[in-house]
Amino acid sequence: MSKKRIITAAIILVAIVAIALIFKEEVASEPKGIYTVRSGSFEEVIKCKGEINSADVVEIRIPQTLADYSLRVWSYRIMDIVDEGKEVKKGEFIAQLDQSQLTTRMREVTQDLERLTADLKNAVIDSTVILTQLREEIKDAQLDLEYNKIDLEQSVYESEAEQRKIQMKYQKAEIGIENKKRNYQLEINKRKVGIMRLENYVKDRKESVEKIQKAIAACRITSPDNGIVMLAKSPFEGKKYKRNDYCYPYMPVLAVLPNLNKANSEVYVKEIDISKVAVGDSARVSFDALEGVTLKGKVVWVASMGEDHKDFDMKVFKVFIRLEETDPGLKPAMTSNSEIIVSNLENVLSVPVRSVFSGDSGKFVWLKQGSKLVQQPVTTGPENEESIVITQGIQEGDRIAIEAPAVM
Repeated sequence: MSKKRIITAAIILVAIVAIALIFKEEVASEPKGIYTVRSGSFEEVIKCKGEINSADVVEIRIPQTLADYSLRVWSYRIMDIVDEGKEVKKGEFIAQLDQSQLTTRMREVTQDLERLTADLKNAVIDSTVILTQLREEIKDAQLDLEYNKIDLEQSVYESEAEQRKIQMKYQKAEIGIENKKRNYQLEINKRKVGIMRLENYVKDRKESVEKIQKAIAACRITSPDNGIVMLAKSPFEGKKYKRNDYCYPYMPVLAVLPNLNKANSEVYVKEIDISKVAVGDSARVSFDALEGVTLKGKVVWVASMGEDHKDFDMKVFKVFIRLEETDPGLKPAMTSNSEIIVSNLENVLSVPVRSVFSGDSGKFVWLKQGSKLVQQPVTTGPENEESIVITQGIQEGDRIAIEAPAVM
């Protein structure tokens, strides 16, 4: 009885060892995982990072008053500026610009105004004196003409030669009066032009003083509306404005107040993918700072020209994705993770990207046939970061290896 038990136990043990060896051989010939091919929907997406910016902003600009060329100030140093991201109300402080150049200009114009005002007063006085003298000379000449007229009337009792002499004297006096009157009118015109020129200079300097006073007041910039402040970038340094930077009236945007009810996710797409992206494509946008929040969007603009970018080793194209939804936690310049859906296919076969391999004859998968894995050539279609469409080579229900089998 004991022998039978021993024999039975031995047979069972041999069977267990054989099964274990067979199982070990199958495991050694198969990869870590097997994927069953199924038909379903497939999304081809392009993933890209970007940041949130408003599609509708209120610009905080350097006042137009400071752009007047007559001020002769072409740049302004920022003495103080509000921190980016601060929430402000209408009329609250945004920035203070340096007034020193305007103060210097005010001193120059004021001195010029005082000098010109004095010149104008002197010109008026001189004009009055000169014109008075000329009028007196005309009166004296007219009086002399009257005397000459009397002599002319009395000359009838004189010889012809004397009469001729008196007559010539009278004509000369008439000509003298006409010359004095003409000179008087010319002097009036001359004095008027001179005084008018000085009056214009004085008026111009007074206007300049008013402009400078308004410009000095405009150096304190306040918010035109309620919102969160996003500082603009310096046109030359390419960095956001800060204290002691210089800003320029001909590039007047200092900051903006974004309206995030209309927001864009501004992203960069690699040049190898840009041909797939078109205006109107749907998108999904998530955020590093807002866990679990995903908003729908749509591509509204694609750049027509590529550009170099420090974060990419190839040309990239800027793309604007308009968010069709919003979230209370959304903030300007927040990092966004965008997925642009460039195609959406139904009833197609797709497999994990890492299960498709490349060889000398093209792409293939490791197809499970019984206990073996064989190379099966396939034709592929669109792909995303996780899956790839198979158009030829395998069928629904086929089982393929996710990883290449171990070398025996």
